[in-house]
Amino acid sequence: MNPSRPLHAAWVVTALGLVTVSPLAIAQDSASTTQAPAADPNTLQAAVGVAAVNAPRYAGSSRDRVQFLPVASVAKGPWFADTLRGIGAQYQTDGGFSISEAFHYDFGRVDRDSNLRPGSKSLRGMGDVPGSIVSRTIVAQQLNAMLSMSAEAEYSLKDGTRRARYRTGVQLALIQREADMLTLNVDVHGGNAAFNRAYFGVSSAQSARTRFATYRAAGGLYAYSSSLNWTHVFSPRWSSNVVVSGVRYSGQVDDSPIVARRTALTSAVAMNYSF
Repeated sequence: MNPSRPLHAAWVVTALGLVTVSPLAIAQDSASTTQAPAADPNTLQAAVGVAAVNAPRYAGSSRDRVQFLPVASVAKGPWFADTLRGIGAQYQTDGGFSISEAFHYDFGRVDRDSNLRPGSKSLRGMGDVPGSIVSRTIVAQQLNAMLSMSAEAEYSLKDGTRRARYRTGVQLALIQREADMLTLNVDVHGGNAAFNRAYFGVSSAQSARTRFATYRAAGGLYAYSSSLNWTHVFSPRWSSNVVVSGVRYSGQVDDSPIVARRTALTSAVAMNYSF
């Protein structure tokens, strides 16, 4: 793996089962827009690592958890498989435009404490949000040496779910040195009605089984976020990442009883070894 672009700490999100609406997933979204293809399409790139992550148990949870998780990435030419984007391909032009398409797994949410999936015992009676294979498309444009912008759309492929989420944002490189890179990401997140209802709504049946009042979340904006990502390269093989992100739930989910904490912080630290 090219040491100039080691794995991001946020790449552990898929393994966490936090893809979709967690604060860490929001940090992951921004990190995913800057992944460039291999300089030599015939060169196999690979990296492994471990990350420590502190994040809310689910989107809007007032309780956090700390997990230690593996990180992995393999890429050759436009093809990739990693713990951030799943399995897919990316195309990039000399003008800085890129587009990627990938398939990965959204773990949904459970109504109990879980070591793998998002969820909490405070949601008991809500039932599970079913997991699903999802299709994820990202387009990005590098505007200059410091600034880029991107947009993303993700669709559930599970019959009957019809969940879709969207993101758009900018990334600013604050520091670019041989051994250090510090980037700032600012994003806006939205979902269709099925997505927002699944993760932030409360049906009449769910309300009867829980302490939550009925809440119908329409499609539209659900969060703003920002994150800082510091990458430090120790050697051609070893690198580290520190990610700190914040999210503010708003828009269609601002009054959701599921959201016990409308502003949340997530942090992750990772050590990576590149082959």
